[in-house]
Amino acid sequence: MSLQVTKESGSIYDPVFLKILEDIPGGVTVKTDRFPTDTEEIKKGALLNAMTGASIGLYDVIKTVRTTAAGATNTTILAIEPTDHLFVEGDFIFLQGGTGGTIVRVSTTAIEVEVAHNAIASGAVLHEVSGVGTATALYTADAVLRDTVEVRKDGVATLLDNLFAGAVVRGTVDESELPYFVTDADKTALTARVRFA
Repeated sequence: MSLQVTKESGSIYDPVFLKILEDIPGGVTVKTDRFPTDTEEIKKGALLNAMTGASIGLYDVIKTVRTTAAGATNTTILAIEPTDHLFVEGDFIFLQGGTGGTIVRVSTTAIEVEVAHNAIASGAVLHEVSGVGTATALYTADAVLRDTVEVRKDGVATLLDNLFAGAVVRGTVDESELPYFVTDADKTALTARVRFA
């Protein structure tokens, strides 16, 4: 006679979450209309912004990247990570010197901007802004995506409709495991509810 396991039970937490104290009952609806054409999924740990006005009830993913090399003053091409970032041509991105620049070309390892800027250090976290001349982040964090969600599947190029997903509002995350970088402003917005370890 041998031991045979027929059922497994219990909760398994992904490394992103060290502790989940509270999530949004029933989940949230994540907008999927602002991603690159090759994005297949949004990874757990992405920061979300609760939209207001006509879009109330929808959540936007906050876009950030980190520079992997220093960008000299007025350099238009910046080396960035992660390779699966969510920026697309036409997005506005924060640049040193308190300005936002329009992204004119995007690859997995670099972005090209059309505006002059001050020197940018390697390791600087750049965030999405509302337009040229703007330094304030376009969105502030309200929650953290609990599970990875598919945006496209089976090689289909069209976007899926807005997606239902779980969102954590209180707990502890391992910052080194997050899929996208977190700005100081995002940490401040979540400080009362989410601890970054």
